[in-house]
Amino acid sequence: MEDILLIEPAYKNKYPPIGLMKIAYFHRYIMHDYVRFAKGRLPEGLENKKWDRVYVTTLFTFEWENTKKALQYALSVVKPGGKVFTGGILATLQPEWIAREFPTVINNTGLLNHEGTLGLKGEECIDTLPLDYGILDDIKDEYKYPAEDAYFTYMTRGCGMNCTFCAVKTLEPTYEPYVSISDSIKRIDKEFGPKRDLLLMDNNVLRSPKFDQIIDEIKALGFEKGATFVNPKTGKTVVRHVDFNQGLDAFLLNEHKAQRLGELAIKPARIAFDHIEDEDVYVRAITLCARAGIDHMSNYLLYNGEDFTGKGHSYHADTPEDLFYRMHLTMELGENLTEELGRKIAIFSFPMRYIPLDNDQRGFIGANWNAKYLRALQCMLIPTQGKGIQGRSFFEADFGKTAEDFVMYLAMPERLLNKRGHFVERKDEPKFEREIRYTQWSENRHLIDTWMKYYSMFEKDTVLEYIGCNRFSVETLDKIENEELKKLYFLYLTPSATIRVFSDCTEDTKRIISTFISEELPFMYSRIVETILSSKPGYKVIAGILENFGEKVCTDLLKKIDLFSGHDNDKLTMLIKANKSKRLVDFDFALLQFIPYFHVSNLLSKQEEQIIMNSAYELKEAPIRKILLLHLDELKDVLIKTNGAQPGDTQIISVIEEQIKELYHQISIFEL
Repeated sequence: MEDILLIEPAYKNKYPPIGLMKIAYFHRYIMHDYVRFAKGRLPEGLENKKWDRVYVTTLFTFEWENTKKALQYALSVVKPGGKVFTGGILATLQPEWIAREFPTVINNTGLLNHEGTLGLKGEECIDTLPLDYGILDDIKDEYKYPAEDAYFTYMTRGCGMNCTFCAVKTLEPTYEPYVSISDSIKRIDKEFGPKRDLLLMDNNVLRSPKFDQIIDEIKALGFEKGATFVNPKTGKTVVRHVDFNQGLDAFLLNEHKAQRLGELAIKPARIAFDHIEDEDVYVRAITLCARAGIDHMSNYLLYNGEDFTGKGHSYHADTPEDLFYRMHLTMELGENLTEELGRKIAIFSFPMRYIPLDNDQRGFIGANWNAKYLRALQCMLIPTQGKGIQGRSFFEADFGKTAEDFVMYLAMPERLLNKRGHFVERKDEPKFEREIRYTQWSENRHLIDTWMKYYSMFEKDTVLEYIGCNRFSVETLDKIENEELKKLYFLYLTPSATIRVFSDCTEDTKRIISTFISEELPFMYSRIVETILSSKPGYKVIAGILENFGEKVCTDLLKKIDLFSGHDNDKLTMLIKANKSKRLVDFDFALLQFIPYFHVSNLLSKQEEQIIMNSAYELKEAPIRKILLLHLDELKDVLIKTNGAQPGDTQIISVIEEQIKELYHQISIFEL
């Protein structure tokens, strides 16, 4: 009996690791080993345990960093003389990465579909074993897979279409037309309990000459159309679903196969629309499914791609416009089929970003895309919450009514993208809260309208020259010569970069932007004040803003500062340094730093405090100095009384007297 550790790297994924679950079944139920599963690494309490064998699964190549961490951890917990294994998608596609960085790790490429894969006596063909669902309990407190209550299995292997962008030709090079799952499901039912749904990971089930036999077996297992399932934990009856998760090939779908699929509890039928050149084939496949009684469908839409070949066809690199067209066509197709058939036909679109099979990060940018567009699309998809795009009202609000709208939205500043909606009334909302929300909405709407005005002045390529990289800086702003383009670019800056314009840019840029704000975006001035208070910028930034917006900035900042507690002393210090650097305002802000001493000592009346506040806001020193001088001797007595009756009191009194002397000098330096 050996100690076996199974590790899935700490990436987020929807489905549990099927390969590890089969290996777990082999070790636990055939070899009778002790098996433990971890997501990334083991929890506290097991960190010192060593293992005879450690298996690390891999997923996509862009998860290489997470995979490396998992492999490094595996090597740290394996026993001396023990073995670390890896396998899965990344390990099969890029075995040289494993060999280069982890030469002692045993890499199993391809499928676990022959004896001897793990180098153990008595080993069966791992790929045909059922899944050990019990390992999921090991991580139930730290990670829950969105899809869990299902049988995860295959009824065919491979694909055979050899599309250049697809990994299946490498992962499963040989097409196997039929794999019976009945015995495996019976074993799962016996040992782990029955599951609600059937999730089939087949890459091309429609290619199988035994397709009818596959459908018959699925129905016999209790997944016919309308099938229900009694949850053993709750006793509730729920509807069952069949999901060919990797999709159904539109090129291979005909009326007979669609009718057979319609006999199943299929939800959804997944049919990809990766290339605009496949429009006719895609529309035909969706229509066949709908007419066969399938009400729920979904489609993956590959974007950010390159020129591809596959299925006997050549495809051009996609553009943002043709992604919009594919999404829009799908939305309209659902509407038309609903009207034709007299029942709701739901088709959900899932745009999927293309990343080459040899990329170890997510940053690939296709020939007709750019970093700004890709980031904007990601933001536009957030409201879908992974449930897909469906419905005209949502579609047009999020993606636009036309391809031109869509491309314009892709170019919009990210902070404005999610501010495009209509103002929404809230039942029983207090009037003052509504007014605050409406003011914010109105300001954002004005920003959007202003951006659209300036965006429309230029050719798309001219704007993309500056925004396509999706990195925005005051340095680039300063280099733009065209005034209107400079204003447009300014709207992309973050709040912290916005205030830096007035310290880091040329006088010409400062003039253009300050005029732009004053004349077209007056509410941005208030946002600048809020940014100063929240971000605590350097005094040079504040000095630059003072220089461009005048003493009003000082007044507005002071109104946001607590003059009496001393909590905002750091903000006062920045204001003092900013004004001292250029002496832009005739007011000594250092005077205000002494007010908390008098306040804490309870020497100021309410009326005096009000006079101090009003004088500060009006930038008048004399009334403030008069009040402080009036109570200066009292303050000295209070400080000495409070601090003098303790060891070293003579030294303390000496320090206090020095402070009072400095204070006296500060507040009486001018004639009253």
